[in-house]
Amino acid sequence: MTEAACAKCRSTKVLPKVRVMDRGDYSLDAGELALIVYEKPEAMIFKGPHEGSLFARVCGECGYTEMYLENPGEFYRLFTETQGKKG
Repeated sequence: MTEAACAKCRSTKVLPKVRVMDRGDYSLDAGELALIVYEKPEAMIFKGPHEGSLFARVCGECGYTEMYLENPGEFYRLFTETQGKKG
């Protein structure tokens, strides 16, 4: 992250990398909120899941929160590869 200031109020009181948790229904242990994409989404089984954790930047002044993917390059690579296979 190169931006130091809040995108909304321009404050520099920004928490740069806050863990985002998913507590789930009736869950005793909290896991990280994640995104999942599949290599073969049309498959019944063996879809080839790829997971990426989300983290947030939070403004300590106004509370504005932005979410970011930990490994965006892997997700983009997978997207371009699967788009090429459809044609």
